[in-house]
Amino acid sequence: MGVCLILLTLLALSLGYKYTQYQTFLGKKPLRMHAQVILQYAKGPQPYYVLKLKDQHGNLFFTTSKEDIKDLTYAFVQVYGKMAKCSFWEFLKSCYFHTFYLALSPSKDYKNPLRTSINAQHLNPLMGNFYNTLFLADSLDARTRKVSVGLGLSHIIAISGFHLGILSAFFYALFKIPYTFLQQRHFPHRNRTYDLGVLVLLVMGVYLVLLDFQPSFLRAFVMAVGAFVLFFSGVELLSFAFLLLVVLVGLALFPNLIRHIGFILSVSGVFYIFLFIKYTPKMPVWLYALLFNSTIFLHMLPIVHAFFSPFSLYQLSAILLAFVFVIFFPLTLILHTLGLGGVFDPYLLKALEWHIPTLDYLTPKWLLGLYVSLSLLAMRYKWAYIGLYVVGLGVFALLALRALY
Repeated sequence: MGVCLILLTLLALSLGYKYTQYQTFLGKKPLRMHAQVILQYAKGPQPYYVLKLKDQHGNLFFTTSKEDIKDLTYAFVQVYGKMAKCSFWEFLKSCYFHTFYLALSPSKDYKNPLRTSINAQHLNPLMGNFYNTLFLADSLDARTRKVSVGLGLSHIIAISGFHLGILSAFFYALFKIPYTFLQQRHFPHRNRTYDLGVLVLLVMGVYLVLLDFQPSFLRAFVMAVGAFVLFFSGVELLSFAFLLLVVLVGLALFPNLIRHIGFILSVSGVFYIFLFIKYTPKMPVWLYALLFNSTIFLHMLPIVHAFFSPFSLYQLSAILLAFVFVIFFPLTLILHTLGLGGVFDPYLLKALEWHIPTLDYLTPKWLLGLYVSLSLLAMRYKWAYIGLYVVGLGVFALLALRALY
C-alpha cells in the first residue's frame, strides 16, 4: 500500500509537470518547437501532407503542409506556430499544431544507420519498412498495415511484451553456453539463473532505449524487472496487484501512457493472461498453448474493437501464426545481422497481394462497460470469467455472421 501511495504521488507530480508543458502551448504568442517527424503521409483529393511530430518532451502533435515537401520521416525539424484549441486530456494524446514555418534541423536520429542497414538488404522498400517496424517500432506502411489488420497480425508485428519474451528466451539461450563454460572454471559459486537474468535484462534495457521507450515494450520491461526482483525475493509473481504496480510505475514515469492505445491494449492483454492462468486447469502443453492463444483472442476482441473497427475471419489465422512468429522473429533478426535479411521477401511480398475483405465494428459503450465490469469481477468470481467467454463468443459470432452474409 505504501508503494502504491508513493507511485500515485509521483504520478500526480508527473501530471503536474505535464500540465506546465500544456500551459506553455496555450499562450497567445506563437512559439518555436524542436520536434521529430515520426510519420508523414498524403491525404485528400488535392493531396496535402500530414505530419506527426514528437517534441523533446514526448508530446505528440499533428500538423499539415500544402507544399510539395520531400519525405521528412524521422528527420528533426524546427516548427514555428501555435497549438490549436486543445484540452489537457487531448494534449496527453495529441493536438493539432498550426505551422507557420517549418525548417530542417541538423539533428540526426541515432537509429538511421540501423534503418539504412536493414533497407540495404531488401530490393522492395515495403520489406525494408516491414522489418524496420518489426525491429525498431517504426510506422508500418499503409499497404502492409491493411494486410496485417486483415490477418489479425497487428499485435504481433508491433513491438510488445511478446517480442520481449521471445528475445529474452533467445538471448538467455545464446548466453547460457559461454557463461556455463566460464562458470565451471572460474566462479562455480555464482547463481547461473540470476546472472543470466541480469545480463538479459541489461540487453533488453538497451533495446528499450533504442526503441525510444516504446509504450508496450516499456510495460513489458518494467514487468520483467519487477518479476525478476520479486522472484528472487520469494514473492508471488502472477498477481493482479503486481500488474497494478507495473501500470503505476509506467504512468509515473510517462503520464502520456494514460492515453496511449498500445499501452492500454498491452496491459489488457496481460490482465487476461493472468485470468486465463488463474482459471485454466493443467493439460498437455500443446493443448494449453492452443487454448491460450484462442482464449486471449476472444477475451481481447471487445477491447480491441473499442479502438479499432476492422474485422475479418482471416484474423483467426493469428492464433496459429503466433506460434510461427516465435521462430520467425529471432531467425530474421539473425539473418539481418548476417546481411541475409531478404530471404523471406518473395513469400512476404506475395502475401501483400492478398485482398482480405473486412467489415467495420466498434464495441458499443454499454457493452464495453459491461465487459470491463465482468473483467474486474472475474479477478474474484469464476462466474464472471465464464461471462467473459459468453460475451467474447457472442461478439465473435455476430461478427462472423456479418462477415459471411
